[in-house]
Amino acid sequence: MIIELGASSDNQYASCGSDIPYPPLWPLIVYKELAEEVVERYGITYGLCMDIGSGVGMFGIELAIKTKLEVLLIDAERNVLEKGLKNAEYLKVKNRVMAVQADAHSLPFRQNSFNLAVSRGAIPFFKNVTEVLREVFRVLTLGGVAFVGGGFPQRLPKKLREEFESKRKQFFNSPEGRRYLPLEKWKMEEWVKEARISGFKIIRSELGRWIEIVKSV
Repeated sequence: MIIELGASSDNQYASCGSDIPYPPLWPLIVYKELAEEVVERYGITYGLCMDIGSGVGMFGIELAIKTKLEVLLIDAERNVLEKGLKNAEYLKVKNRVMAVQADAHSLPFRQNSFNLAVSRGAIPFFKNVTEVLREVFRVLTLGGVAFVGGGFPQRLPKKLREEFESKRKQFFNSPEGRRYLPLEKWKMEEWVKEARISGFKIIRSELGRWIEIVKSV
């Protein structure tokens, strides 16, 4: 289902100044720096990109800002996608950002469609990570790249890194957070192998865990 942004009856744009209408869970610097890392690492600046489990869309939107990519925000929740489209409109990339309400375990796209797929922080919410990775691989073009995982960019100032990591650990130790699998327990190599995907690399750092997939066959 492609969601179109209709006219808004609220006055958020007029009153929010430099703030976006719907801030994401983490400060914008997280998504800005992650997008910059992805662009520098893979050099994919044209074509089609999807942000899986996008929430209010800031990872995908930042990629749209920094490149000429056409970006699809993918999430199971319509309300967050509508917020993501309003964020894209506010940041003046609405012409290259669309939203599709879909289940990541069964993406409604043809194979070999996307040049880039990204996802940050959605893994704990997937029922079957292996199925999602298999779907991501299916829809990537030859030479396409997927960057899926969680955590924070490497270039954050030390003070912010420590603050964000402390908050992340607090969440996963809370009653709500204990319902989800923290990244320290992610079985990333096992998931990718079960999906029968070759051409992958597991990127581990003190700030995150990421699966990098480059489709060559």
